[in-house]
Amino acid sequence: MELAGKTTVITGGSTGIGKALAAGLAREGMRIVLSSSNAERLEAAASQLRAGGADVSAIVCDVSDRAAVRSLAERVRNEYGGTDLLCANAGATTTGPFHDHAEGDWDWVMDTVLGGVTNCVQAFYPDMARRGSGQILITGSQTGFSPDWLLNHGPYVAAKAAVHAVAMALRPEAAMHGVGVSLLVPAMTETEITEAGQRSRPARYGQPRGSSDLGVAEGFPAALPQFPRMLTAQEVAERAIAGLKADAAIIATHAGMKPVVETTFGRILHAYDAAAAWPPA
Repeated sequence: MELAGKTTVITGGSTGIGKALAAGLAREGMRIVLSSSNAERLEAAASQLRAGGADVSAIVCDVSDRAAVRSLAERVRNEYGGTDLLCANAGATTTGPFHDHAEGDWDWVMDTVLGGVTNCVQAFYPDMARRGSGQILITGSQTGFSPDWLLNHGPYVAAKAAVHAVAMALRPEAAMHGVGVSLLVPAMTETEITEAGQRSRPARYGQPRGSSDLGVAEGFPAALPQFPRMLTAQEVAERAIAGLKADAAIIATHAGMKPVVETTFGRILHAYDAAAAWPPA
C-alpha cells in the first residue's frame, strides 16, 4: 500500500500506540484523522502533531457507540472521499481476579476493545470493499494468542482473543475485495492504558475498580533475554507501519515472547494428539 497522500483514521489516537501511529504515518505523508473519546487529550495530541507538520483532524468518538462510529466514517467520506487506512486501536482495561469484576467492568472492556473493532469494521469496511481498495490495522495483544499466560486480566484477555479472531477471519474475505487486513500483536509497551479507567470510563459502566498486580500463570517460560521486554509506543508503531507496507497478516512486535506462544499452542496441539490416540488402550 502506498501511504503518501492518503487518509488514515486512528481510533484511540490521543495517547500511546495510536498517537505514535499518527506521528509515523504523518511522516509517510498521510492525512491523519485522529479520534478518541477524551476531547482534551485528543486536541493536545492533534496540536502536537500539527506542530510537527502533520495534516491532522481531531474528531471525538467513543468507539463503543455504534452510531458515533458510523458518524465518524460518514464524516471522513464527506470530507476526504473515504478512508484508505483504518487503525482500529482504541482500548480499555481492568485488572483483578475474575470473581472481583462487576458487570460494568466486563461491559466496558468488551464494548470498547471488541465492540470498538467490530463497530469500526461495520462502519468503514463496506465502503472499502465497494471501492476495491483500503487497509485495516487491528490492534490485538500478546494476551490474545496466550490467554492462559497472564493472571488478573480476564476481560481484557477475553476481548483481545476475540479481536484476533475478527482480524484473522476478516483477512481472507477482505482480500477478495482488494482490502488488506493486518493484526498488530504488541506485548509490554510504554502506554497509559491502565490509567484510562480513571479518566475515560463512561459513567454508565459504574465506578472504576481499583488496580491489581498482574501475574504469570505456572508453566510458562521466561521471555527470550536477547530481545527487549518493553518497547516504546514509537517502536511498536514503526514495526506496525513496516508490516502494513508489506501487507503482513500478523505483525508481532516482541520477538522475545515466542516461547510463551509456543507453550499455549503446544497445549492445544497436545489436546489433538490425545484425540488421535482415542480410545485409550
